[in-house]
Amino acid sequence: MRTMPSTRAEPPGSTMPTLVLALGNPQRGDDGAGPAVLERLASQPVPEDVELLDGGLAGLETALHLQHRRRAIILDAADFGAAPGAWRRVSLDALKLAAPDDAPGLHAAGLREALLLGEALGILPAEVVLYLIQPRQTGWEAGLSEDVHACLDPVCQAVRSELRDGGPPPGDEGIPRWPTS
Repeated sequence: MRTMPSTRAEPPGSTMPTLVLALGNPQRGDDGAGPAVLERLASQPVPEDVELLDGGLAGLETALHLQHRRRAIILDAADFGAAPGAWRRVSLDALKLAAPDDAPGLHAAGLREALLLGEALGILPAEVVLYLIQPRQTGWEAGLSEDVHACLDPVCQAVRSELRDGGPPPGDEGIPRWPTS
């Protein structure tokens, strides 16, 4: 497992490992959900071909993080109209089908543009999946709400399962998950 971007030069066309990329700002409340999931994932061993990376705020450089990957899993907070702490797994195709004003993610414009740029340049992995977590609050306040904090373990379990098995359980795509109390 590498937690920092590789500094070695990759030959054109080489295939780098699966990337788990967290997006978000922990100083903006629940916007830090992606990095919080990544931190939990990093606390236990992950497969050797998996790189964990905190990408901070989504920008066009996100496309470069995805270059030379077989698969990418993106972790982010997103307002998709569910209860705070709900989460869902969404394919890249579902994200691209959303109109720009309706694209999920608190970084939707930057992330959407980065993904479209990556697609135009032909550098996206064959598989891009997003795990989106519904925030309660994203103001200038460090720390996660109780609702979002409660969903971290289930999201980590789902991502670990995906890393181990190569995909979600059948019929699992896009189903919102609500926290259990």
